[in-house]
Amino acid sequence: MPCGLWLLLRRSAHGLRDDEIQVVSGWTRRSVLGGALALAGAARAQAVGKRVVVLDWALTELALLLGVTPIAVAEAPYYRMRVATPDLPAEVADVGLRAQPNLALIASLKPDLIVRLRHYGPPQSRLEAIAPTLELAIYEADQRAYERATDALARMGEACGAADRTPIAMSRIDATLAHSRETLAPHFDRPVLIANFADDRRADVFGRGSLFQSALERVGLSNAYGGPTNMWGFATLGLDRLARFDGARLVALSPGPPAALAQSALWGALPAFRDVVVLPPVWVYGGLASMMRFATLLSDALGDDRAP
Repeated sequence: MPCGLWLLLRRSAHGLRDDEIQVVSGWTRRSVLGGALALAGAARAQAVGKRVVVLDWALTELALLLGVTPIAVAEAPYYRMRVATPDLPAEVADVGLRAQPNLALIASLKPDLIVRLRHYGPPQSRLEAIAPTLELAIYEADQRAYERATDALARMGEACGAADRTPIAMSRIDATLAHSRETLAPHFDRPVLIANFADDRRADVFGRGSLFQSALERVGLSNAYGGPTNMWGFATLGLDRLARFDGARLVALSPGPPAALAQSALWGALPAFRDVVVLPPVWVYGGLASMMRFATLLSDALGDDRAP
């Protein structure tokens, strides 16, 4: 496949900007040539019970919530940029792309367990030839992301020898959401509209099936958008439809609305966009930690002021 077309498909699949694509292509080439460095880093990473390689970021979140530090993660540098929390230690090795990890490098790390996302990446059989492989899913057609994420956390704990940490992780999640609920109480009477702007004409709006929706339900906020969504819990809407949510508070995920749009007369004329809140980066295909991060960032942004 030509390099340009590959990058275009990759950007479309993962929502990456041009500047981010340049970074990815650079470090991916380096990762192929830097196997020795990866091996050295993996030797320093301490996993709980087993040497674990994780090929998906949402599942990496789950491992870290359990106190399990993988020896390697697919696209590890990008996890640190786009997911951010839980922190991924610097010594965790990078094993290439999530869709096409470096299988030879994974094999050289001698993992006890590989954790993969269902329907994504190399066939199960190729990974099983290297090490026992745990297949987990969060976003599926049934739109039960929260239930699947909690089930994946429990299964991850069992497979990694950290089953006793699952209730501890769930208690931490519950406590974080309870604290956010208390902070957000003054805003219960105003719905929010969660948007991730694709460009100056449209945005992905999150609703049923997303972990952001699960977070809203648990912190006491209502979602202004109740329409259909895809399996990841969002729908792409044009500005004309976004403008109809008069009275809702627009919560935009970083980097927020494009500058050309935010500075336009149209933006200033639309009531729904007058007091937009822009949150720091949150991984929209994330797991329970991303849900927790979203709730915390939202409560920090709104504080305890009475919503207008």
